[in-house]
This record gives sequence, structure tokens and C-alpha cells, in this order.
Amino acid sequence: MAILSTLEVCLEDGFVYAILAMGFYITFSILDFPDLSVEGTVLTGGVTCAVLAEMGVNPYVAMILAFVIGCLAGSVTGLLHVKLGIRPLLSGILVSTGLITVNLVAAVVGNGGSFSGDGALSNVTIARSSPTIFRVFPFTLLPETVAQVNLRKLVSFFVIALIVKLLLDAYLKTKSGLLLFATGDNAQFTTMLAKDPGSSKILGLALGNGLAALSGALIAQSRGNANQGMGLGMIVIGIASVIIGLSVFGKLRFMKPTTMVILGSVIYQACLGVASILGVPSAYNKLIMALLFTAALVLSGRLGRKKQEA
Repeated sequence: MAILSTLEVCLEDGFVYAILAMGFYITFSILDFPDLSVEGTVLTGGVTCAVLAEMGVNPYVAMILAFVIGCLAGSVTGLLHVKLGIRPLLSGILVSTGLITVNLVAAVVGNGGSFSGDGALSNVTIARSSPTIFRVFPFTLLPETVAQVNLRKLVSFFVIALIVKLLLDAYLKTKSGLLLFATGDNAQFTTMLAKDPGSSKILGLALGNGLAALSGALIAQSRGNANQGMGLGMIVIGIASVIIGLSVFGKLRFMKPTTMVILGSVIYQACLGVASILGVPSAYNKLIMALLFTAALVLSGRLGRKKQEA
């Protein structure tokens, strides 16, 4: 039973964080932009969804609004870099820092937040009577649990991750999506096509952060709350999932990169699950995450060198 429960958690978290990882695939892999604003936008998406859920807003509408707000935050990161010439890392840090206040204000305005003595966001709770994707059509057609597995939650996360993957695949085939690849590979080539590479960067960062916020909205619904710790470690999870997926499955030409990223996210969560089964205390999770990320970077570097030699 312990193994079955761990497998369930690995799959649930894998599908949720796969949406975050697909956002990192756009910014980190396609645009080669180290975006640090994600830690803020994940929490923003969670707070937005939690506050709207407490207001009785349809969860799908709440998730769309969380995505839009995440896109706006990502656009600010892009504008700081493209228009003001601020370095990528600093642009992300500035936006992530500014979002701390935005999240606090959103929690207060929505009457769903409590504050600790130092003014930090403590918790924005989603009540059991509030609407979430698990309590509305069409996922209510599924039984909530089967063999002690929360089937409804697992299927809903899988379906949403699949929808996001299909939509992202379709977008990347469009002219705008192809310009993202061109901008990431060679910005001068994009300029030669009479297109502005800066606009492509802003759009890519908007999409990446929008997906991060959407992932945060799902995390909030899964946990039943949004808190300040939600965004911590998201950069490591996202980038590691991308690197693991593209490194392990990169030779399978029939598989799309978005599929590789989803599998990479599941593998990453499975590694954490194995550590849990072996009895490693949860306090060591961040260290394990850092070690997995290091291993993914080393693996990626070696595969990259082999490709160059070939």
C-alpha cells in the first residue's frame, strides 16, 4: 500500500509540475533565458485560484485568469530585459520580488489570507465547499477513489497536462512559435526576417510564466491552500524536469519534446518518491532536489558533448 500511495503522489505531482516544466521548456530550452520570476508566478497563480475559489468562481475560469496574470508577470520580465536592457537573471529577480507584494495584496483583497507578524503571507485556504476542478463537471463523473487511489484527482491532472501539451504543440507549429525557435537559436536571423526578436522573447516569457501560474493554480487546488512556500524550489523542479526529459528521451525522434518534458517531470518526482520509500526524512527533500538537478546538468552536458563530437 505504501508503494501504491507513493506511486499515486509521484504521478499526480509529475503531471502538475509537467505544466510548469513545459513553461520552462519555452524559456530555458527554446529561448535560452534563465527565468527566475517563476517562483513568484507559481505562487501568484495559486493565490489567484484560491481567492477566486473562495468567491465561488468557476475553477476553470479561475485557472484561465491565473494563466493570464502569469502571462502579464512574464511580460514584465521580458520588458525589463528587452526594453530596459536589464540582464535576464536580474529581470527575473525583480519581478519575483515585486510579486511578493502583489500576492499579499491579492490575499487581503480576496479576504482569504492571513498574515504572520512580519507581514508574510501565511495561508490562503480553499474551503471544502468551494468549487475546484474535482468538484465540478466533467471530473465529477468519475469515482473519487478506486482501490484507495484518488482516481478523480489523478485523471484530472493528467487530462489538463495533456490538453496543455497539445495546445503548446499546436502553437509551436505556427509562425509565431517557429519565431521563438529562431530567436533562441539566432536572434540575428530573426532580425533578417524583418521580425523583432525582442517581441518573441517577451511572448515566450509570457507563455512560460502563464504556464507556471497555471501549475500553481492546480497545486493550490490539490493542497487546498496557497502559501508562501509554494514557489520555493520551483526553478529546480522545472529545469531538472526539462533536462531529464530531453536527455533521457532525446534520441527518440518520434517523441515530441513536450512529451519528453512530461515524462521527465514524472521521473523527477519518482526519484523523490523512491527516497521516501527508502525512509529518507522529508527534511532532506531540498537536498535531494539539488542533487537530482546536479545529476541532470551533468548528464545533459555529457550528452551535449557527445553530439558535438558526432
